[in-house]
Amino acid sequence: MMSDIDSVQQWLQDLRWMTESECMTVLQGKSLTQDGSSQSPSPPPKSPKEHIDIIRGRAHIISLEFSKLFKKLDKDRWHHIRRSTHRLVANLRSLVHECDSALPMSPPHIWESIAQFTSPKYCCWLQEEIVMEGCTTLQDLTQEFYDESRHDDRVHSRIYDLLTYLGQAFSKLVDGVLGSLTQNLIHCIETSPSPNAIKYALLDLISLGLDGEHMCYIIAREQGISSLLELCKKELFISLWPHALRAVATVCCVSECVQDLEKANGVEHLTDILNNYSVTEYTRSEAAGVVAQITSPCLDHYHHLNGFLENMEDLTRSLTVLCVEASSPEVFLLGTAAIANITFMDSLACDYLLQFHTAKVLIDASQLHKAESLFAKDQVATVLANMAVHESCCEELMESNGFELLLQFLQESPLNYKTNSEISACERVQQKSAIALTRLSRDPDHAWIIVKCQGLPRLVQLCREGKERNESDSVLVASLAALRKIAAVTGTRHLASEDVQQLIKPRLLESFLMCTKLEETFV
Repeated sequence: MMSDIDSVQQWLQDLRWMTESECMTVLQGKSLTQDGSSQSPSPPPKSPKEHIDIIRGRAHIISLEFSKLFKKLDKDRWHHIRRSTHRLVANLRSLVHECDSALPMSPPHIWESIAQFTSPKYCCWLQEEIVMEGCTTLQDLTQEFYDESRHDDRVHSRIYDLLTYLGQAFSKLVDGVLGSLTQNLIHCIETSPSPNAIKYALLDLISLGLDGEHMCYIIAREQGISSLLELCKKELFISLWPHALRAVATVCCVSECVQDLEKANGVEHLTDILNNYSVTEYTRSEAAGVVAQITSPCLDHYHHLNGFLENMEDLTRSLTVLCVEASSPEVFLLGTAAIANITFMDSLACDYLLQFHTAKVLIDASQLHKAESLFAKDQVATVLANMAVHESCCEELMESNGFELLLQFLQESPLNYKTNSEISACERVQQKSAIALTRLSRDPDHAWIIVKCQGLPRLVQLCREGKERNESDSVLVASLAALRKIAAVTGTRHLASEDVQQLIKPRLLESFLMCTKLEETFV
């Protein structure tokens, strides 16, 4: 009796997936009201961004269904395979319906010009046909070989190949539709006379760029960067420049976008905006944000940008002015981050920073409210550490009270912060401050200043007390290096004998192992 109940339940489950797609097709074409006068107003059409969100959501679900189906096929779970196939087919047909809604088009046989057959919409239509045909073939094949007695390697191979082919067609369809919808947004930015329409398109592009690198790649492929930079040349839409620059900064996390920016002479154009003091501070700060993004040493495609060296002097001067005039912590942070990243790009930058007294600007600003955040301190410490490499800059740092500021940064403790981002920033501030002090200690006079300002006790504390550095090995190594450099110049009489024996005399690796909390297992 129990087996009969199980069979009925199994039949009901199978029946659902066999009929659901057909039911959905009928319902989608059926009018809910017979009297046209009593019909409710139709909903407003979806924007390209709304269609993109829906399609990406469906595509994610379908990708999971493909993955599950491949796993069941590998395990020869044929009863589950048929049910999963019906579910996959239903989702694929629903996706095709959504694609039709997102990109309405006429059948190709009524088009007048054969040139239209090369359009992205026509390519999407072809992929839809391939997907629909693949769905029908897959459903027929799994139904034909549902009887377990007929399952062999040949059947397994046919279904596996068909699933692979269908998965590739599905990926091409989604990629093509997303590209066409993104192209609609970019076309609006290029041609719309309405500032409001352009603004909403820009906000949609920013939102898409924040969704992940794949969407950034699609925006680059559809020539989005050049269109955004062109918008920033139109005086008529000057109020939209900040949004366009924010969009550029958002999507320039992939190499394709940075390459497109280079091709469009983006560095030169950003420099022009930063040097244009007739535009708002907000606009110039967004341009600084783009510079900070494309010069970030964290990028995988980190390299010298076309036009960077030619515009470096103007960039450093305008960014220094931006930091001086910054009316808010956010503007100061963007300007300082751009300067910090530029110092990694080329040593010539430090010569320009020395010429424009940028170190003094940043040190003086650090005593004000606009540089209170740990993130701003992180960028200032980076600039000072990179400038300390060059002897010509060391006197500038000393005369501008750079030592006192670095020792203040060294006093920052992760115990005073709660969020992971703040704790990580605190570690970076400690590490870069210790590195800067190490580099400055090449000069005996500078090393003695650190001793007189009681910098050694804090360095010892960072080595011995893991909680003070959040158990960071990077901070530990930087602190040990600073202690050893200062001791080599000034002697060890300012340190306790225990500190000398453990932190100074042994090899650096031995001192590191004595201080670190890491437990290593050797097998």
